[in-house]
This record gives sequence, structure tokens and C-alpha cells, in this order.
Amino acid sequence: MNLQNLHKRPLPAQPWAEGEKIPWNDPAFSQRMLHEHLTQEHDAASRRATVIKKHIKWIHNKLLAKKPSRILDLGCGPGLYCAELAALGHVCHGIDFSPASIAHAVKTAPANCSYTLGDLRTTEFPAGFDLVLFIFGEFNVFKPAHAREILQKAYAALTPGGSILLELSTFDAVEQMGNQQPSWYTSSGGLFSAGPHTCLMESFWDEDQSAATERYIILEPDGQLTHYASTTQAYTEDDISSLQKECGFGGVAFHDSLTGQTSESPEDFFVVTATK
Repeated sequence: MNLQNLHKRPLPAQPWAEGEKIPWNDPAFSQRMLHEHLTQEHDAASRRATVIKKHIKWIHNKLLAKKPSRILDLGCGPGLYCAELAALGHVCHGIDFSPASIAHAVKTAPANCSYTLGDLRTTEFPAGFDLVLFIFGEFNVFKPAHAREILQKAYAALTPGGSILLELSTFDAVEQMGNQQPSWYTSSGGLFSAGPHTCLMESFWDEDQSAATERYIILEPDGQLTHYASTTQAYTEDDISSLQKECGFGGVAFHDSLTGQTSESPEDFFVVTATK
């Protein structure tokens, strides 16, 4: 895209037509993203340490009954959940396609943690796990066909009686995401560019596919334009319950949050577990 044909961009954007994901696997992009994962100033990329500890307490006490378990963390980022769970005696393996995040996770990993750099859509999952984690709405960013395949691979990775823990963006949150008004900002350097830039943002909600597409156009001082897009699939509780059952899971149960309690300031997520 160049400045002359910016006005010719497709309107509205169609789900997944402009790229399936923002390129978190690009080395420079992933290095900038790692900073966002590790900051304690916000919960946008990863939760802050105080929040993660509350989640880990519930997972360890309620889901795992304090028993040492083998855990597979899908979309593990820099290994923040794996490291905390490993400290409680669990054996953890994380998979993520961000090279900077995996490098950080490996560098800081305790002895009972290991990691794989790979795309969840194409990477084979190891087997023999008691729990599969797939949290923070990461499930929503995959095309439905890919999401189903990942869920099937997660099922195969579990031992009989093992569980999957999904945390998904709510339908309303995704719809709201797709109905945001266009906006823009300037920055001296950030996630989308290391140097000065202007970011133009547009959002689109596709009612037929129940999907929100966010478009980011980055304008550099020299006039160069870079285009990114990301689509998020919305699911109702009935949608995800039916999908899990179709993939072989039983015992589907919904929870108020990753702490097991209703928050006074509820996040835009819902939590569901199911068993093999």
C-alpha cells in the first residue's frame, strides 16, 4: 500500500482477507512485543505478575488439586504461567511462535520447563499431559477451521481424564471490538515501529461470520506505509461447548474467571474447562 492508493483500501475489511495474524513471529516485531509482555504497567499483552499469581493459585488448587501434573501451555508467550506452575512442582511445556518470547522463556526456564518455537496451526503437540492451557483469548484469533484442528490436537495431547482450560473473549467483547470508531495516534516508537510513526486504526464487524477485523496502517516519516490486520472470531458459550463435544471432550463446565470468582471489574473473557 502507498499513500496514493490509501483511499482505495477495501471497505469494509473482510475477515482474514488481509492476513490471518499480525506477524508476531517477525524477529524485530516479536522483540518489541516482548517488552509489552514483560511490562508491569498494563495487562494488554500478558497479565501483570500479581494477576498471574492469582490465576496460578486457582489452577493449582482447584483444577489440579495440588497434584504434580504435566501441563501444556499453548500460546505461552515468554513463559510467565509455565514458570509459576513449575515453581509449584508441575512439569510444563510451552509452544509459541514468537522467537523473542520463546528465547526469554528458555533463558529464564526452571529445570522442569521446556519450550517449542512453532505455529500452533502446524506444530505437532507432545503427548501425555494432564492439563492443556489456552488462555487470554488466543483461541479467538484463529480461523474456525484452524481453531478446531488445534482443539483436536489438544485432545490428542491429553492423557485419559486430562483437562483443557480455555479462556475466550466474550461474544460481546469481540462485537464491540469490531464496532470501534476509526482512530489514530502518533508515537516516537512502539509496537508497530521502533521509530516515529503514525498509526491509523479501523475496525469492522462482520455479522454473518461473527468476526471482528482490526486494520492498522503505519505511516513512517518518509511516507512509507505498512499494513497489518487481525481478525477475532466471536463464540457464544453454546458455540464453544458444542465444538468441544464435537472434538471428543466431555464434562464441559464454565467458570466465572481464572480465579474462580466473579470479579468486581469483570474482564471481557469467559472460562471453560472440559475433560478427555
